[in-house]
Order: sequence, then C-alpha cells, then structure tokens
Amino acid sequence: MSVKTYKQRVIISFGILFFMAVILICRLAYIQLWHGRTLKDLASSSQERLITTEMNRGTIYDCCGRELAVSVEVDSLCAHPKEIKCPEAIADKLAPILQMQRNQIVSLLKKKSSFVWIKRKLSLRQAAQIAKLNLPFVDFVKEYKRLYPKKELGAQILGFAGMDNCGLEGIELSFDKALKGPTKSIALTRDATGHTIIDKKNMSLYADKGCDVTLTIDEVIQYAAEAEVKKACIEYNALSGCAVVMNPKTGEILALASYPTYNPNFFSSYIVNRRRNIAISDVLEPGSTIKPLVAACLLEEGVVSPFEEFYCPGSVLVGKTLVRCAHTHNKISFAEVISHSCNVGMIQATKRLSPQKFYSYLEAFGLTNPTGIELPGEGKGLLSKPSHWSKLSMAVLSIGQGISTTPLQLATALSTIANEGVLMKPMIVKEIKDHKNKIIKSYQPTPARRVFSANTAKSISNLLKKAVEEGTGKKARIDGYAIAGKTGTAQKVVSGQKGYSKDKYIASFIGYVPADDPQILIAVIIDEPRTSEYWGGTVAAPVFRKIGKRVLPYLHILPDPNIKCGSSTQTNNLKE
Repeated sequence: MSVKTYKQRVIISFGILFFMAVILICRLAYIQLWHGRTLKDLASSSQERLITTEMNRGTIYDCCGRELAVSVEVDSLCAHPKEIKCPEAIADKLAPILQMQRNQIVSLLKKKSSFVWIKRKLSLRQAAQIAKLNLPFVDFVKEYKRLYPKKELGAQILGFAGMDNCGLEGIELSFDKALKGPTKSIALTRDATGHTIIDKKNMSLYADKGCDVTLTIDEVIQYAAEAEVKKACIEYNALSGCAVVMNPKTGEILALASYPTYNPNFFSSYIVNRRRNIAISDVLEPGSTIKPLVAACLLEEGVVSPFEEFYCPGSVLVGKTLVRCAHTHNKISFAEVISHSCNVGMIQATKRLSPQKFYSYLEAFGLTNPTGIELPGEGKGLLSKPSHWSKLSMAVLSIGQGISTTPLQLATALSTIANEGVLMKPMIVKEIKDHKNKIIKSYQPTPARRVFSANTAKSISNLLKKAVEEGTGKKARIDGYAIAGKTGTAQKVVSGQKGYSKDKYIASFIGYVPADDPQILIAVIIDEPRTSEYWGGTVAAPVFRKIGKRVLPYLHILPDPNIKCGSSTQTNNLKE
C-alpha cells in the first residue's frame, strides 16, 4: 500500500468518525433541548416517590412542665408495587413479623399504584427484623407516634391522637390544629437495586413540630384524685365516680378524675364508655349540694336570715305530693336547715322567692349553659323555664330535683361562694408555645359575672362550715383545717319512666378549704354505690378528706394547730 493511499484511508476514516460524532452531538442536543425535562421527570418518577406525612406533634405538659403526652419517632413500612416482581415472596417474609395475613400483604403489593403503606408505626423489634431482610422496593418512612408516658393518668382529659396524627378526643382534639403542626411532603430516592437512599435534606423537615400546650392540671393532684375516686368506687361497688379539683378564685382546674378509665396508648382496646369524661359530660341531679346556692339566693334577696326558725315535722305536702325529709328536725334555724340538710325548711324558705327570680339566680350560677371549658363533649344543664313549671317545681328544685347539671357545672357554681360571690369561667389550658418556645397564646382567669355580694358569700361559708363541723359533712373534716362544704344524696331518675328509683342513688360532697381563705375546691360524685351505705356524708365526704389530706401539704397550705376535728363514728346524722 502506498503512502498516499494510506493517508487517504485515514482521512476518510476520520471523516466518517467526525460525521458520526456530529450526528451524535446533534441528537444529544435535540434530546436535551426538546425532551430533557420529560426524560428527567421520567427518571425521577422511577427513582423518587413523594409522600405526605405529619410532622412531630407538640407536647402536652401539666402546669409544672411534666410531660403528659409526647411524640416518639418510629418507622412505618411502605412499598412500591409497580416495581415489585414477586409480591408473594415478599409477603411470605413480612407476614409473620407484622402479624398480618399473607393475602392482605399480597393484595397491597399487587395494587396498581406507585406507593402503598403496608403497616404504619412499627414496633422497634418489627423494624429491626424487617431491616435485616433488605427487601427491594420496600422502604421505611420515619413518622411520629403519640405516647402517653403516665398511662391512665388524665386519660379523659388528654384524649388521644389516631394513626394519622390527628386528635380524636380530649385536649388532643380541641387543640388539634395547634398540636399537629404543618403537613410536609418528603421525597424517597432509590438506587438501582430499589433500596432507599437517605437524604439528609429531607430529614431536616422533621426539625419543625407542632405547638406545645401547657395545662392547668397538676399531675400530683390528678393522681391523688384518681386514686381516691377509684378506691371509693371499688369499696362501694359503684357504677362510676368523678372528682373536680379547682382553684375557686381563678377557675383553674387542677384535676378532673373519672372512673372507670382507660390507657390512651391502647385506646382502641376499650369500649367508648370508659373513654367518657364523666366530670364534664354526664348530667345528674345535684340533690342537696344545690342548697347552698338556693340559700345564697334567699339571703341575697333578704327574704330569710340565718337565725330564723322553721318547723320540720319530717315531711311537707306540696300540692298533692308529700316531700319527705331524712329526719324529723322539729324546730330548726335556717343555719341548721343547711348544716343538717333539711328538705322541709328549704322548701318553706324558697316559697318566698318568685319563680322568675329563682330561675334568674340558677341561670346566673351557670346551671343552664355549658361552662365553655376547652374540652370537647361538654354536657349542658337541664332546667325548664318558669313558664313550664308546675306547683311542685319550686319545691323540688330547692332540694336539687327537677334540675340536672354536670359535675363541673356544679363545682363551678359552688366556687362562687368561695370566691366572694363572683363566678369564674373554668380554665384547663395555661398557654400554647411554638417549637421555638415562644408563647403563642396565654390564658388568664376570666370572671364571668358577680352573682351575689361578698357579705352573702361570707354568710353562706359560715353555714357550710357548720355543715362540716356539726352536720352531715363531719366525715370530710381534716385536722388543722377549717372546711366549708355540703353533702348530697340524690335519688336517680328511672330511665324511660316517671319517678325516682328506690334503690339507686348519687352520693356527693362539694367543699373548699381553708374555709376563710379558699385555695382549693373539691367536688366528689359517686354514682350508684351498690352497698348498704349510699349517703353523701358516708360515701363522698371521706373521699374529699382523703384527697385533701394528700393535696394540702403538696400545695404548702399549712394547717392551723388550733383546729382539731376529732373523729365521728356515728352515721345516723350523716344522711344527705
């Protein structure tokens, strides 16, 4: 081959290669400029999946900063069905670990979608076992699970959040928007083998969280109230029970105890009734615990004085109905009408009020409307208007029949006496803070209205002190403390029938301490004690004492060494 021929061949070869390179470059340029975005999206769609997840839910604290509800990071299991070639094999491995039916998993993996959840919020053990399997196109996504570290404590107050991080009951529901924070979208990127590549930029999304909510509830007081109510319900074989502990001067709720209760970590394992917040949802006739409120009306209107005498023969005829008293008191002062819970004397005194005036006071006490507490499911008091009253209505209302209230309504109304005649709006939330600890909203004590004068309040307090010292509330006494309170024993209305049950009762006691400078008010309701003892003075009053003995030292409310109570073993004068 000549040199000339060789050169010609080299030039032709380079020419062909150059021409092909130009064509290739043009083709690449065409693809990049005209189809680049489409191909990029196609590549991304095969490598990435965009999922929506909730951020870290805010913490719920008690008034002292103790954690009552928190969120913990857990793994949730997802898959990409379009990429999975053998769903049966994967299902065989996952079913025993997840404790799910194999067919259920196969069905999920055969869906015509690019993303499915297999199981949300795995246990640590499940996540570790699955991670070892190294399954292609099966991924973990970090989510947050709600945890209630104190278990049953305050369960009906806190409520719970569901699988999708949304509040379903209690504070979790009423403050859901603040607690759950923003929704975020996270991209999962996979490598060529189908395994997820952790993107630290995505993980930074979890730095945000919902707002924290601080309650007025005190964990220590809540525990004491729950423990004593539970003991009483068990001792007296009661249907249920509740207690309200509040600061009567501010309206702050320190405890709301209900029994039976439940563990919100496993809320789905309980019947709905056990999740009910009895203290705010159940309506019941107050019985004699309403008498201090009626007495306040009478004293404020000047139609009776504490020393005025009445006569109690043991019963009184109102129209054609005979209303009985627990005892035949004979001659009795109005002060003793309260301390010994005399039905006859109360009915005689209440006749001096007009129906409209009487109703206006009950309305002012907040017994006809919900209190407005920041909890879902609050019940409303039941009281018909005077235009619908019969000749018997004034009489039975004065002794706590023909009217229904929630325990919280009743406790709030009685706190008016402890707060010198001013009704406070009950509050259960102190403040809301964002994830940077900045206060978003602060709640302050709110006076609703003045119902009666401070002088009337002082007079009623003195009557209620006698009810504890000398009357039906003796078993509520605590050495070193002056206590003002009132017992109540209400017959239960027979469901679906007219009239009252002869063997089903509600035992109650509501009191505050110290009587001359009230710091706490405690209301105790025991529903249907099924033993021979069912009186408020023998069933509910001791619960008040036991809660008080645990709470007063904790709140640094010191005893007065000059106040000695002694002990009372007699029960025949505790009937009310």
